[in-house]
Amino acid sequence: MTFLDKVFSGKPSRPDFTEMMIQAFQKAGIETADQSESDFSLKLASGGTVFLGNVYAMFCGAPRGKRQSIVSEFVAATASIPDLPSIPTDFATVKPSLMPVISDAVYFSLIQLMQRKSGNRDALQEDLIKPIAGGLQVGLAYDTERNITTLDREHFEKWGVSLDEAFKAAKENLWEKTDPNRFVGGNGVYHGEWNDSYDSSRMLLTELIYRLSVDGDPVAFVPNRDQFWVTGTNNSAALAALLKGGMESHFKQDHPLSPDLYVLVEGTWKVYVPEDPTLRELGMKIKRQRDAIDYAEQQKLLNEIYEQEDIDIFVASYKVYERKDGLAYSACVWTDGVDSSLPRSENIALMADVENPEYFVVPWEATEAVIGDMLELEPNLVPVRYRARQFPSVEQLAKLRPLAI
Repeated sequence: MTFLDKVFSGKPSRPDFTEMMIQAFQKAGIETADQSESDFSLKLASGGTVFLGNVYAMFCGAPRGKRQSIVSEFVAATASIPDLPSIPTDFATVKPSLMPVISDAVYFSLIQLMQRKSGNRDALQEDLIKPIAGGLQVGLAYDTERNITTLDREHFEKWGVSLDEAFKAAKENLWEKTDPNRFVGGNGVYHGEWNDSYDSSRMLLTELIYRLSVDGDPVAFVPNRDQFWVTGTNNSAALAALLKGGMESHFKQDHPLSPDLYVLVEGTWKVYVPEDPTLRELGMKIKRQRDAIDYAEQQKLLNEIYEQEDIDIFVASYKVYERKDGLAYSACVWTDGVDSSLPRSENIALMADVENPEYFVVPWEATEAVIGDMLELEPNLVPVRYRARQFPSVEQLAKLRPLAI
């Protein structure tokens, strides 16, 4: 079975779909299409950016017999665009069209792994990304009537301005495009209705958020690029509604961003975990499902890279299990004698005897408290992983067993 046969026979992962689209563009004579940062898009050699979210959704939802035509029509439509925008080399010209774009660090990290696998690592984008909170980050884009083109260091260095100045200009442009009356709502819940691909970017306009009448500190939910919800920390009913609706808006709509809630404290966004157990479990349900998807794609790429580079590391899976009382939890397996890469799960299953498979499950935090710094945070991986070179000692296992759940 060829790569394309594999993709067309089932629902492909985003990395597999990206590789398939690259091949389709190349076959159509469109010069080298490369993956651009973290917004599920392709950067063409001519300078334009093609976003894949819509065509991916159409592809996955179509009968297998119609999938090839969807790809062909999309490639043909892209090729028919007469002039993809070139990026001005002087800042005065580019400044009015700069916009801030919220993205998800996971997709950027996966693209970096794809580039490592292909031997075509491009670090030009990395320096133009600023963290916001949790897995959210902001980059720069050049916005024209027909295209939104993500910018990298190569473009930026021609302008002769500081990164802060460029981001300041982008934020000012966002303000100019923001009609406060398009932030609508009632009962302490607001959502954006700008519908211009920058709804989620309004997280950056904290002055606007503070004008809203919410109960408690402002809490934001950005399940995808085109949705921005705000309520208050004390509005439990609204938080529950947002989290319940998040399963649909995060996993079944284009340009997914984050399953997390974010609270605005003294002008700074932070990941928000509600104290209420019911709300916390609703949030964790979305997060577990998203983490399972992200870790599976990351695991596949790491396994391929390690095989290609002849590196002997076991890449452990992230699994979600349901307890007898109906509640769920995530866990990974740590096996004695195996140099492992562990995903950050809620619990760790420790397997001390491979020949006679017997394991016990301990909460991650409790495990860390006993083993100290034996788990090493691996650099440049999102979602995060920890290198486990050595298994806990007999003495440490004796301390961990009473902590088993």
